Amino acid sequence: MKKYISFLSISITITSVCFAMAGPVASTAEVVAPSVEFVRSFGSAGSGDGQFIYPRDVNVGTYGDVSTSIGNIFVSDTGNNRVQAFDKDGDFLFQFGGFGNGQGRFNSPAGIAVDFNYRIYVVDKENSRIQKFDIRGNYLGEFGSFGADPGKFSSPLGIALDSWGRSYVADCDNDRVQKFDESGSYLNSIGAFGVGAGFFDRPSDVALDKNKNLYVADTRNNRIQKLDETGWPILSFGRSGGGEGEFHSPMGIAVDDNYIYVTDTNNNRIQIFDKNGRFLEKFGSTGISNGQFNNPIGICVGKPGQLFVADTNNHRIQEFKITF
Repeated sequence: MKKYISFLSISITITSVCFAMAGPVASTAEVVAPSVEFVRSFGSAGSGDGQFIYPRDVNVGTYGDVSTSIGNIFVSDTGNNRVQAFDKDGDFLFQFGGFGNGQGRFNSPAGIAVDFNYRIYVVDKENSRIQKFDIRGNYLGEFGSFGADPGKFSSPLGIALDSWGRSYVADCDNDRVQKFDESGSYLNSIGAFGVGAGFFDRPSDVALDKNKNLYVADTRNNRIQKLDETGWPILSFGRSGGGEGEFHSPMGIAVDDNYIYVTDTNNNRIQIFDKNGRFLEKFGSTGISNGQFNNPIGICVGKPGQLFVADTNNHRIQEFKITF
């Protein structure tokens, strides 16, 4: 059984050492809450083209080559052990994968991200690895294996990429975030098990902003942590509960120039915060109607004002318009 780490009683090497829990940073700037509008949903339960079984993550390609357009949508169709690609309108394009542990096969694919070189990164959770594909789904390579040593994984979930092609992976059962270079070589780790600043309890997702700040969905601590690019804690916000700014197992996170978006998974809603961690807005409730959720997990931003949510147990993707 895990034991919480006393931050003052041991010395532990992570990306940076931190000595106190950071709280939300005060600001005198006016906080403007965005408005949210449901746009559409696509998908239904099944294994056919355009259908899903427990889709866990969604990513919008912000780069496009001759094969794909900017704005194409990629979904980790977890229960079907595949990745599906859709155009801007949510119409099915192609798929790749299938169950297994060979090259290009998956066992519970989780996080997904697309980089500026048109490469698709897929977190192959139960195979404890990250697989890379070209923009058409052709296998390129992989890194990682099962374990707790540097560069190994235990139930990896979320992934984020920076502008240099480096990947950050939420290594959930190892209670850390690991960083790799463009070739998949291990660089360093951030965090360990605990409740202090820079420590995690089953982190599920990661996101990066344009200033290289790292945001972590610290799921079992029911909070979001923001760290700088070295791993030094900047702030954290949230606690267990169902009120505004409280969480029940937050499992997905996305950021844009203005806001932080969090899938408050077991509260079946999305919460929006400013960059200082102050609550602004929430939307969603339990159900199957438009704008309602059943265990939402993955979340991503597309073009400005465009937000996608993997409504996992409703077996669909929902799109919303965010007006600033």
